[in-house]
Amino acid sequence: MTSKPTRLSFASLIFFMYEVLKGTIVPFVAALFGTANLTSRIWQIAIIVVFVAFMLGTAIVRYLMFTYQLLEDEIVVRYGVFVKKVNHVPYDRIQNVTTNQWFFLKPFGLVELEIETAGHSEKPEVELKAVPESLRSEIDALRQRSKQMEPDEEVEVEETFQPVPENTYQISWKDLIKFALTSPAFLTGLLVVLAAYGKVSNSISKEVYQNLANEASHLGILLIVGLVVLVLLIFYVGSVIVLIVQYYHFKLTEEDSKFEMERGLLQTKKTSIARPRIQAVLVKQPWLRSFLKIVTVQLVIVSNSKKGDSEKDIIVMPVIATNKLAEFMQQFFAEIPLEIPDFKPDKWTYYYKLRNATYFAVLGSIILVIATHWFLWLSVTLVIIWVFICYLPAYFSIKRSYVDVPRDDYLVIQNNKLLTKQLFFVPKESIQFVERRQSIWLKKRNIASLTVNVRSGNRQRKLNVDYLTEAEIDRVIKWYKESTNVA
Repeated sequence: MTSKPTRLSFASLIFFMYEVLKGTIVPFVAALFGTANLTSRIWQIAIIVVFVAFMLGTAIVRYLMFTYQLLEDEIVVRYGVFVKKVNHVPYDRIQNVTTNQWFFLKPFGLVELEIETAGHSEKPEVELKAVPESLRSEIDALRQRSKQMEPDEEVEVEETFQPVPENTYQISWKDLIKFALTSPAFLTGLLVVLAAYGKVSNSISKEVYQNLANEASHLGILLIVGLVVLVLLIFYVGSVIVLIVQYYHFKLTEEDSKFEMERGLLQTKKTSIARPRIQAVLVKQPWLRSFLKIVTVQLVIVSNSKKGDSEKDIIVMPVIATNKLAEFMQQFFAEIPLEIPDFKPDKWTYYYKLRNATYFAVLGSIILVIATHWFLWLSVTLVIIWVFICYLPAYFSIKRSYVDVPRDDYLVIQNNKLLTKQLFFVPKESIQFVERRQSIWLKKRNIASLTVNVRSGNRQRKLNVDYLTEAEIDRVIKWYKESTNVA
């Protein structure tokens, strides 16, 4: 089967225009602000007309220069305007094909395909915008016909494996709303806006700042605080809506030793992950979600070209009740030893964690007092908040620092990231190396720290536990040396 070079659907112009918009929106906004003080609006109108013409023209040229072709053993993608580029992707190198379908593509039977290989790029090697849904099946069929098996398939379960019928799990509306309401994603959106403002702030005239200052001087302090709270509330509500739309009807399916995640309202996204790519399973629980007794299950995977939906990991279950976690893990990850015994932190763990927090608390408090000494109640309030920010994560880190070898083939690591509990289940074959850390002062008190390195995406992932007893750390080191025949 060999096809001729084929252009994308005309609907792909929407995606090309969006890509041009992302790359030019900052200078466009800066130009508008730069001409804001001109008495004549003709310059601003001209900038808008030129910008729209440039965006549309560039998108059309990119569309005309982009073609894809299915050959017997590879996909060939040609693109580029001034520099012609040809991307050859052998079928046996493809590790994953992700399908995205925006709501405006559904009536036309079109999807967006992201083709990922074992390369070390930060994005999929091939992105096909607005192609027929049948193209995914054609690519899968050609992959099956490929003479050489892809790396993941070499270690997959034998063909005699029969998956459990209807091995699926779908989140409920109730759990999805809990997940959205307790997500700190709105802070990310706020930081993005602040970063964008930082890029265009130099283009804003002083008169604009002066007008804003004059308006603010007429407002009371309570009204200004109220406006700040309103802005945060808008970002929060917006992030809740975005998460609900993003994870709408999230469904996990396991079939033929592969996981497929399907989700989305405006954009239906389907992602499949082969079991051999999984390096570790992560159960996360932010502080707020501990009160609602819900957790998130993520996968640390290898050779993932994208950084994932959340941080660097693939979310395999965005939200599940803690009382259903054991049943869920038994259904999809029966090999994982889920039981974590009660443990009591060592006294020196308390000492070193709280000592480090004290350093930051004292230094930050001094800076805050110097900066706000003219406003006593504000200074006291900020110092109290800062001390709370320093000591609360330290306390959780003490309570959550844990490492153990429950079985010969698995390592369990629990730690704390800010206010989030992280519980990693790591197969021994996924561990690249371990590192024992101990200063001369820690040695006197028989305390040490441990770093476990696994692959995550294109890079290494360091899993740390600090200030545990030597006995706990040495037990893991001994297990690792025995399991890997390290002298």
